[in-house]
Amino acid sequence: MVATKIIVYRFFCLFAKIAGMTGLILVLALFVGCNHKNPQLGYELYLSGLKSYSEKDFSATEKICQEALKHDKRLFQAELLRIKSLFFLNELEVAETALEKLLKKVPQYTDARLWYIRFLIFQEKFHEAAPLLEEALAFNETDWRIHYLKGLLNSKNQDYSSQLAALQQAERALADGAKVYLDLTHLWMVLGMESQVEKQLEKARILTPSKGELRVLLETLEVLSKNQEVQDAV
Repeated sequence: MVATKIIVYRFFCLFAKIAGMTGLILVLALFVGCNHKNPQLGYELYLSGLKSYSEKDFSATEKICQEALKHDKRLFQAELLRIKSLFFLNELEVAETALEKLLKKVPQYTDARLWYIRFLIFQEKFHEAAPLLEEALAFNETDWRIHYLKGLLNSKNQDYSSQLAALQQAERALADGAKVYLDLTHLWMVLGMESQVEKQLEKARILTPSKGELRVLLETLEVLSKNQEVQDAV
C-alpha cells in the first residue's frame, strides 16, 4: 500500500514538472484529495502558496490556499493569503466578506486587521478606517505598517503635513528594525558565513539612521567584514 502511494506521488511530481504551475495545482488537488485532513500537509501547501504569491500568480495562490485550508481550518495565515490573492484578482466583495469572517474568528490577528483597514482606505471609507487606525496605534506604536497606513489615509484626505508626520514615524519604527540585521551580521561573522554577512549588511544599510549608535555599530561591522575578507584572501 505504501509502495503504491509512493509510485502515485512520483507520477504526480513528474506530471507537475511537465505541466508547470497549472499542472501543479491539479496535482495538489488530486493528491490532497486522496488523503484525510493533514495539518502538516496543509502547512506545506501554504508555503507553496507563498511562493506563487511572490511570483504574482494570484489565481494559483488562491487555489493552493483553499486546498491548505481543507487540511487545517485553523491555518489562518493561509486564509489571509487567500484573501490577499482575491484582492489582487479584483474580487473585492468576496475578499472583504472573507476578511470580516476571519477577524470574527481571530480578532487579535494584527495582519488581518491591517489588511481590513487597507480595504477600507481603498474603498474610500475613510471615516471607518480612521478610528480603527487609532485603535491599532494605541496598542502598537512600533509597527511601521500602522504609521504607513495612517500616512496613506492622510494623503487621501490631502492632509500632507499629517502624512509627512506619519511617514516619519514609520521611518523611525523601521530604523529600530535595523538592529535585527546588525545582530544577524555579527552572528554570521562569528559563524564565518561571508555571503550571509554581506546580505545582512546590505539590509542594515538601508534601515540604519545616518547618525547615532546604530550607525556606529554598522560602520564597525563593515570594517570588521573587510578585515575578515583580507585575512581570508591571505
